[in-house]
Amino acid sequence: MIQTTRKLLEDDAVGRISYVECDYWHWIGPHYAQYRWARTAAAGGSSLLSAGCHAVDAMRWLAGEIQEVFGYSAKGFPGSDYEFDPNLAAVVKFRSGAVGKVSSILECKTPYVFNVHIVGDKGTIRNNRVFSHAFPGQTGYLEYPTILPDSGDVTHHPFVHEIDHFVECLDTGRKAITEIRDAQKTMEVCFGISDSVREGRPVSLKLT
Repeated sequence: MIQTTRKLLEDDAVGRISYVECDYWHWIGPHYAQYRWARTAAAGGSSLLSAGCHAVDAMRWLAGEIQEVFGYSAKGFPGSDYEFDPNLAAVVKFRSGAVGKVSSILECKTPYVFNVHIVGDKGTIRNNRVFSHAFPGQTGYLEYPTILPDSGDVTHHPFVHEIDHFVECLDTGRKAITEIRDAQKTMEVCFGISDSVREGRPVSLKLT
């Protein structure tokens, strides 16, 4: 779905982006193996560092660099064993002038949800549904079949494809789709949001 969304954006299906939101909602509790380390300040770190960074990655890859953030966090269930607030939302401002929202919810009663919504002056994308000037005659959203990031389909995990792509880049000198610099920038966004939550103010980012 993320790859198709990127292609739709490249084909001008949405036009100039004005708003983006990405959500990572995944109940990571005692029933889930990741919980043992994800809940700790030392290993999990924060809601975004533990898991929600995937939403930041998607947001940056689709809409460009983020220059300012303002975050809020909320405590989990009564008796929560998390060493940090597991639920978080942040308003973000992109270098392009667009605005958006990213959320990371780790204590919740819901199946895994990974939303990607993008609004532009020529169309709108809501996960695997699109409404666009490119499809004249539309009276509602067009839904296309694809593997959703929250489908639970283990065949969608990209690890084998990532390794194949990396080896191809080494063999051919081709530039990788993402590089270590991208991880650095995503971490800057995550740390910036944590600083904003702690200090109660917007935080400007430097690397991006």
